[in-house]
Amino acid sequence: MQKFFRSLLLILSLPLGFGVCQAEAAAESNLPTPQDYNQVDFYLLTVGRGPQPEALFGHTILRVVDRISATDLSFNWGIFDFSDPLFAWKFYRGDLNYALAISDTDSLVDYYRRVERRSIIQDRIVLTLIQKQKLYERLVKNALPENIRYQYSQFLDNCATRPRDHLNAVVGDVLRLFFVNRPAIVTRRQYVSSAARPNWWVALGLDMSSNDFLDAKMSNWDEMFLPSRLRELLTTVPALDDHGKPSTDHKLIENAEVLVDMPEPPAAVDPYFIFNIIVGGVLVGLAFAVGRHPPDSTTALLLGIMSLVFGLWSSLWGTLLLSNWLLSTYVMVKHNAVLWLTWPIDWLFVGYGLLVLATRRRPHRLRWLARAVLFTGSLHLTALLAATVLCLTGILHQEIQPVLASTGICALVYYGTIVRHAAAREP
Repeated sequence: MQKFFRSLLLILSLPLGFGVCQAEAAAESNLPTPQDYNQVDFYLLTVGRGPQPEALFGHTILRVVDRISATDLSFNWGIFDFSDPLFAWKFYRGDLNYALAISDTDSLVDYYRRVERRSIIQDRIVLTLIQKQKLYERLVKNALPENIRYQYSQFLDNCATRPRDHLNAVVGDVLRLFFVNRPAIVTRRQYVSSAARPNWWVALGLDMSSNDFLDAKMSNWDEMFLPSRLRELLTTVPALDDHGKPSTDHKLIENAEVLVDMPEPPAAVDPYFIFNIIVGGVLVGLAFAVGRHPPDSTTALLLGIMSLVFGLWSSLWGTLLLSNWLLSTYVMVKHNAVLWLTWPIDWLFVGYGLLVLATRRRPHRLRWLARAVLFTGSLHLTALLAATVLCLTGILHQEIQPVLASTGICALVYYGTIVRHAAAREP
């Protein structure tokens, strides 16, 4: 039940918070001070993707090993307390108050091995003694009760960007300067769609609920919101001395070691293909059946089912997207171009379908409702044409081609059928 609850929340408040974890341990403010930083090593732990919706994007953890004191701690910035009674509302609104947790590394690795069943790759971070001390002091400060919580942002401030920013600070901002002017060759939408592919309904929901923020150009620095990409990019950076001079012998992260070997979740079929089979196939089949019947009670039944199928899809998405725009603080859900295609007023189609199913006919008393359905359908067709033109001319920056090719085609099938039959008089 808890997994279902998490999954439902992830869909209702998409785009989701990457690496959502239930609170497991609080950060500690009394961390021991190392006696000799030569005996301290820092590691980047990159946790692989899992099949659960909250695990599809991977995770990043910093590990600190002090051989003298025999401490082995992991710093995890992906903690959110599901026990908060206002969790659902906060999650939907985008009030993602995440926290740093510090735990024993062996226990954490064992958890990912036995429970999450996700891979872990460990890379040693090559730092000077001064850099090690600065990084440890930053982690100690972050672990203070007044600092452990932060406002999580899926793409700007998350479990991967926090370690990145700590590392960047101790090497004198060199990392940011190295990557910020290097353009990425893919968009956030492509990363998100690829990562979410094992759960087709998550991939579909993320794509439809995200605006043009996911299609904007970004730098390599911005790409580091994704744990796997953070690791890939850091492998290209040389180790740096205390003056920012690059090493010719070492990389910033090296000596990769697989701590947990688990397969990545397999990618599912394209989500829009599945949608077209499920929703589009039903609508086309019903439209074909309507065309083969004279205007009788069977035709009314088929039209009623069509109105329910398309109306529920369009009205639910239209209501959710408008609600996201007005109520949520997520930057990637405002002014979503999918609202050209799905409207909150499409509950009209649902009401029409229910009445048609209840009466099995279109009596004269319901003529006003049939006219309203036809009028709304004509407005939808106009909006669909406008969205297509805006998309083809490049005026619309959001990538909605898959939505146009799926929801748009379904709309054409439904509206075309309704135009022929919705306002026809009873024989």
